[in-house]
Amino acid sequence: MAKPIHLKVTTLKIRLDKYIADNTEISRSRIQRDIEAGHVKVNGEGVDSAKHVVRSDDTIDYTIVEEKKAVSKVIALKTLYNNHGLLIIDKPAGLAVHPGAGLKGDSLADALLYYFKDIYLVGEEGRSGIVHRLDKDTSGVMLIALTQPMYEHLKDAFAERKIKKDYIALVRGILKDNHGVIDSPIGKSKTDFRKYTAKNMLVAKQSLTEYWVIERLDDCTLIRVRLHTGRTHQIRVHFSSLGHPLMGDTLYGGKLVKLLGLTRQFLHARAIEVQLPDSTWVEADSPIPDDLRAVLHHLNSKKVDSI
Repeated sequence: MAKPIHLKVTTLKIRLDKYIADNTEISRSRIQRDIEAGHVKVNGEGVDSAKHVVRSDDTIDYTIVEEKKAVSKVIALKTLYNNHGLLIIDKPAGLAVHPGAGLKGDSLADALLYYFKDIYLVGEEGRSGIVHRLDKDTSGVMLIALTQPMYEHLKDAFAERKIKKDYIALVRGILKDNHGVIDSPIGKSKTDFRKYTAKNMLVAKQSLTEYWVIERLDDCTLIRVRLHTGRTHQIRVHFSSLGHPLMGDTLYGGKLVKLLGLTRQFLHARAIEVQLPDSTWVEADSPIPDDLRAVLHHLNSKKVDSI
């Protein structure tokens, strides 16, 4: 159930998340998550950055939506690496990373609580060692911190762009260039709370996506994508903005190709590289899952067995 809070700013100048935390009993980490989720408005306008500065006489409207908490559950996880406080898993499509409003079914956070009883102590409140996320219907490699030092290390590595993430995607239409860089800010949509956009956004955040064409097929293009920033829905938004949405991504204009058995966006986190605190590098990769492989076979891909 949603609970509204209305605040009038009495401080000359202060960060939004700090002002709310100072004037309520809500934890700052929870406030930051809710701001990012679009539950806070300043002077009637939505914001999605906790660093937003409010000033005297500004009004804050904060809608608190009851959070679903992770519950320990036996959910099979495929482990790719587990050492030095770092866990790398192969997340299946259909598994949400965090439990949340509007999400049905189990979550990765539920599974982590079962296999690692004290993981709720790692990271900020409610994070349970999770330092990044994949969309529910995106499959592939994910990093999990099993200790607080590793959590801090990974958090810094993401912020400093020292983690390499490669994806495989199938986009609608034929991309002309064999290699390209999309350097376009994205942010939460002003008109649709579910979406992020490269136009008409609340707060623009720098976003950089690089891609290479693997194969051109029947009115679609198979590509390898490397993220140089980690914005929500970044790959989906960037290619939609080019007029080449991901196949199966109905939220951003892609075709749901039921004849091919595709019931989700064609996006898979194929590989990840991360440097450990001792300067050694760890790599992990995830093969293309069967549902996406079947689509490529149907399209007579000649590259399907080599990616």
